[in-house]
Amino acid sequence: MAQHGQEYMERQRRAPLYDALVQHAKKRPHSFHVPGHKMGASFDRTAKEHFQSLLALDVTELSGMDDLHQPEGIIAEAQALAAEAYGAEETRFLIGGSTVGNIAAIMAVCRPGDKILVQRNCHKSVYNGIIMARAEPVYIVPAVDPKTGVATCVRRDDVERTLQAHPDAKAVFLTNPTYYGMGVDLEKMAVTVHRFGIPLLVDEAHGAHYGFHPALPLSAMQSGADLSVQSTHKMGTSMTMSSMVHVQGERIDRARLYRALAMIQSSSPSYPLMASLDVSRRHMVLEGAKEIDRLLPALSRLRERIRHLPWLYTPTVEDRNRNVYSTLDPLKLLLSLRTKQHTGYQLQSLLESQAIYPELAHPDHILLAASVGTTEDDLDKLAHVLEKIEYHTEQVHTIFQAGILASSFLQESVTPMHEALDAEKKTVSLAEAVGAVCAEMVIPYPPGIPLLVPGERITRETIAVLQELRGSGARFHGVADADLHTIAILR
Repeated sequence: MAQHGQEYMERQRRAPLYDALVQHAKKRPHSFHVPGHKMGASFDRTAKEHFQSLLALDVTELSGMDDLHQPEGIIAEAQALAAEAYGAEETRFLIGGSTVGNIAAIMAVCRPGDKILVQRNCHKSVYNGIIMARAEPVYIVPAVDPKTGVATCVRRDDVERTLQAHPDAKAVFLTNPTYYGMGVDLEKMAVTVHRFGIPLLVDEAHGAHYGFHPALPLSAMQSGADLSVQSTHKMGTSMTMSSMVHVQGERIDRARLYRALAMIQSSSPSYPLMASLDVSRRHMVLEGAKEIDRLLPALSRLRERIRHLPWLYTPTVEDRNRNVYSTLDPLKLLLSLRTKQHTGYQLQSLLESQAIYPELAHPDHILLAASVGTTEDDLDKLAHVLEKIEYHTEQVHTIFQAGILASSFLQESVTPMHEALDAEKKTVSLAEAVGAVCAEMVIPYPPGIPLLVPGERITRETIAVLQELRGSGARFHGVADADLHTIAILR
């Protein structure tokens, strides 16, 4: 974040939740409460070596340990420190990933029948939130990058036109940055949305590091968004499944938001996960900028080494098309193939054979996510393996993917999602589904962005995209047939 004084830094050196757990463990207490492993006294003998130190911190809502659902002590202190660090008025810890934050955000702003503007290439949790709120989504189709074929961001003009056409909308929900690190000018977007008197909600799952270094884009809170949800575990340093929701301003009904969180989060939240959020915040404030200072030159050297490979293209902020996206996370490495010899899945397998594990694979590309934990040795090994790959250098026309992908986000909505889920269904082969109404959510995973949602008309073009993904080895969530030879449709 911005430069802060000594008092701020002294406050941020504290980790009240983590410290309290450590002090409790030092007492060697006699545990007559859950969980049943009793701070590691009884645990699988083989696994105990790896879990022991963590089990000592795995307690419940004891005296002095506060309560996530009614925070008044150390959890309240930890959340207040996080709000200060991330530029929010209030922050709540999430033990259930950004999924619970996205769902609760939608339930906070929408009642049954309310409209909400949604970026069509949003995460499946956003659709689930709309289903649970029984809201009416108004989709905004994202721009597509012709150089890589990936869906990026929505244009501000499109948001403004849609708001003019739907003045009764209750909120705008955007994803920024995308899984691939591409983003919009959120400051301008917030001004546009606020002119209509409604809140801007941001799924910032992949932007937990934003705002902690001048070379990174501004965070959603710095840009004027009303609410943002961050997967602190993705691009920060907390443990998997731990996230945060940040709120500012008067446009969000916070009581309604926190009530929704209490409904969908566990009544027995994990203290080790919450403590990892506490220390991850401290780490980003105290060490994050220095680690990013070290990482960015190493990433630049990697890009310089691989940019001459004729079979590979990786976007950089310098060659971005501002009509497609405005910002780019330098920590995300999108490797777009320029050869027909292999798919992204095959490149993933090749890298994994060398103990290099990408974040995501697609027929045309792979995505690698660096972070403050990435070492120069990691990047050197990656560059070395890529340089050794022998590929034919015939060019492919990646722009054709842009048209296919854009059309796949222009489905006809026939029935509300929540009604389609409860309607009578039948199963047909994928090829037989042309013209039918989808009865399940078809989600290539990762990244977890649905290509079809319940209630949408299935087109021949969408089936062609799904068949291509299936043939390339993609995995699918949300469907009864994980191999996607069949699909559920409305009767």
